[in-house]
Amino acid sequence: MSEKKSIIDKSSNYVTQFFEKNLPDWAVYHNLQHTIETVEGCLEIGKESNLKEGELEIVCIAAWFHDIGYISKVEGHEEKSVESSLKFLQSNGYPSNKINKVTNCILDTRIATIPKDLPGFVICDADLISLGRKDYFEKNDLLKLEIEMRTGKKINNEQWLRRSAKFLSSHNFYSEYSKINFGPQLKENIITLQKQIAEINIK
Repeated sequence: MSEKKSIIDKSSNYVTQFFEKNLPDWAVYHNLQHTIETVEGCLEIGKESNLKEGELEIVCIAAWFHDIGYISKVEGHEEKSVESSLKFLQSNGYPSNKINKVTNCILDTRIATIPKDLPGFVICDADLISLGRKDYFEKNDLLKLEIEMRTGKKINNEQWLRRSAKFLSSHNFYSEYSKINFGPQLKENIITLQKQIAEINIK
């Protein structure tokens, strides 16, 4: 057990230090806080979904690394994240069959990718857990601000709300635990977005 804890701890330390040294000012959403929340989500959803201990280790490592590539490459950042996890895990003597599972989990977090197994379900649900929480709007504002700061272009508020509503409406949680615990709030958030769009149009 201590060995398994150590590779997660090493992953945590490595990614934390990397973000502290390299995080650009514009990364107000894709940052260490989001990564930590994704790891915590993996632990919550994974345990409640009865993931085996070894699978839980894999999804937690994947969660630590899943957005590390975002700093250098936004589109296709998951592939950069895979490269970083590969170098790190190989240098720490992590078994190659487990490394493959970690990289598969990271690649499962790509938008429009449908995960095929429970570990994939868990990390995808954890990555977008805020969609089914009451703090969604706070997180969504941060994402909007991040894109504006990164691109140097302001986003029209109505366009952003419509884009957000479309994204939430197309989203499905995968694990049964997430469907039950985050699905209802996801629907509430969609309704709130639709009300906000209607209010803008009335004005």
